[in-house]
Formats: sequence, structure tokens, C-alpha cells
Amino acid sequence: MTTRHPRLRSAEVYEALRAEITDGLLPPGSPLVEDELAQRLGVSRTPVRESIQRLAVDGLVVSRRRRWVVHVFTPEEVTEIYGVRAALESHAARLAAQRATDGQLEEIAAQRQAMTNESMMVLPERARANDGFHDLITGASGNARMLATIRDHRLFHFNRRIAALYDQEDLRTSSQQHGRLIDALLARDADAAQEVARLHVEFSLELVLRKLY
Repeated sequence: MTTRHPRLRSAEVYEALRAEITDGLLPPGSPLVEDELAQRLGVSRTPVRESIQRLAVDGLVVSRRRRWVVHVFTPEEVTEIYGVRAALESHAARLAAQRATDGQLEEIAAQRQAMTNESMMVLPERARANDGFHDLITGASGNARMLATIRDHRLFHFNRRIAALYDQEDLRTSSQQHGRLIDALLARDADAAQEVARLHVEFSLELVLRKLY
């Protein structure tokens, strides 16, 4: 029987817990109990403990009263996170308009229906597809380091919890921005792509602050 490397298992546990936090499955304030997590994930406590420590370095969990809980972001922290995202994602969109291959643009264009549909029924699916759509654009920038940095800053972002707070007008605005971004990229209009990407992140921030705080 092949024995799995413990560090590989720890990395997998870390990725699983990180995804659950950023996707909203483990909402802010949720306690992280090592024994419970180890049993649920089918691992020992050691990779869970190591993963929680990494999540603490990320700023996703904090220690309170000698126990770990999912960090509750303040409005000021959320504003800082989105400020970094606005700078990075707008520049990534500019580079994508300039550098994307025809194949990459075709892949981005293929997401139009999913990312511009204004039916409220699509919100759960939109939350699942959102990161992949924006990763396609950043990936088309040709800057792998930027893609990694943007993913690292995905600490507070569009997920099922936030999607549930959208109303029809919010969804319409977001969908229209996605459509304009796709159009700018296909036209290889770097200025327009950069501006739409910036406005989209700023709109997302405004919505989060208005809905959650």
C-alpha cells in the first residue's frame, strides 16, 4: 500500500479549509475544532493543526480565548482588500487585452452567457463560476505571479453567502459590467478593459459594505 506524504496531506487539508472559508461554507465567527475537522476530513489532527496555522498567517482565522475561529473582517479590512484587488485586477485586464491569445479570448468569450445572465435563478451558479471567469482574464495577462497574488488576496470575495444578498438591480449591474469587460477584451481595448475591471471591483466593494455592514 502506498503511503501518502504527510506534507501533501497537510497541503490538501489547507486548500480544503481555505476554500470552505472563502466560499462562505465556514462563515465568519465559526469555531475551528481540530478533532471535529480531522474526523470530517478523514485525517489526523496534525495536518489540521498545521493547516489552521497557515490560515492564521493568511489572516483567515484568529485565536480567541484559546480557540481558533474564522476571522470576522471589519469594513476597513474589506476596503483594503478590495483596494488591492482593484489595482491588480484592473492592470491584469489591461495586460490581457494586449497579450491574450486568440484561444484565450475565445475561452473568455465562451463565459458570456454564464456571466451576463440576469436571472436571479443563476446566482448560486454565478458564485461558483465567478473566480474561474476572472482567473481566465488574469491568466491571459501572461503574468503568472500576478495571478498567484490575486488568488492570495481572495480572502473576502463573491461567494454564495454574498450572492444570497443580491437583488435584481445588483445582478443586472454586475452582469452588464461582465459583458462590457468581455467586449473590451475582444476588441483588445486595453484602456476600456482596465476601467471596467476597476469599476467592477469598486461596485463589488460598495455592494458588500452596503449589504453586510
